[in-house]
Amino acid sequence: MYTTTAPGSSKGSPGAATRAGTPCTTGTTSCPFGERFGRRLPRGFADEAAELDWRTLVDTYAPSTDHFHLADLTRRPLGRGITAYEAILATRDPAAPGEFTAHRLTTESCGDLTAMSEMLGRIGARVEIERFHQYEGDAFDRTESWCTILQATCGRRTTWAMGFGQSPGEASIVALLNAATLLHLR
Repeated sequence: MYTTTAPGSSKGSPGAATRAGTPCTTGTTSCPFGERFGRRLPRGFADEAAELDWRTLVDTYAPSTDHFHLADLTRRPLGRGITAYEAILATRDPAAPGEFTAHRLTTESCGDLTAMSEMLGRIGARVEIERFHQYEGDAFDRTESWCTILQATCGRRTTWAMGFGQSPGEASIVALLNAATLLHLR
């Protein structure tokens, strides 16, 4: 349902080959993120990601969700801005490759990110969002594309993470799952 395979990453896309070798800096050099989303990377993240080409940027900050895989997510409006969420979130222990544990989680929340954050906390993968940036980009494969960039923390650990999706909500959830992977499993 949700994937972190970014357009132009390991699966490739039309146009990705022409951008893959371009450094991502905040100076006058072309930035592959800017080429796709018409924006610079957020302050702080741009410095950290300076000189990364598109593939390295995606591989570093949008890792595979094979550690936290959202197999299903359903929403049911309850009224007054509250929604009931039910998700099947599969987790994998890095020490046991190929073995997943499925968690059926439910919560009531006012939004997708709040719900997913609470669900991650229940399975021991707390993530607190410190900074949130979201961009609508030019179509990679002639479809709508969104990117969410988060700066997230857990205790003293801090990371930037990216997520891509067909909608703002999908991109945000993927970014949060990527942040959980970077904070708890790397």
